[in-house]
Amino acid sequence: MKRVICLLVFASLSAWADDVSGVWKIDGSIADHPVTPTCTLKQVDKQISGSCKVDADQVLSVEGSLKENQVSWSYKQEYEGTVYTVAYKGKLDSSTSISGTLTADPSDEVGNFIAKKQ
Repeated sequence: MKRVICLLVFASLSAWADDVSGVWKIDGSIADHPVTPTCTLKQVDKQISGSCKVDADQVLSVEGSLKENQVSWSYKQEYEGTVYTVAYKGKLDSSTSISGTLTADPSDEVGNFIAKKQ
């Protein structure tokens, strides 16, 4: 019986550690342009939803996923008449830090970001 309880406790700790739900402040850049949204993410199972506030007037819906410690999410943003899919792919370094790369399709540019949980 003790073994079963220990296994359940460790399994629940592992699931809790991988939860990215919350408010994340992003600090990144792509093609010499700063990328600094504040994203509110909600995780259900391995799916991520929520929104990113990219400036005072724009709050954009996000979709993404989490597999082990690999996190990804994206949103669509219009810039100078072109709609870009801004995609973040990173590693959950700790329960309060994500680091990785970001892209803005259809551009070929790749940038880096760090996200800190608020």
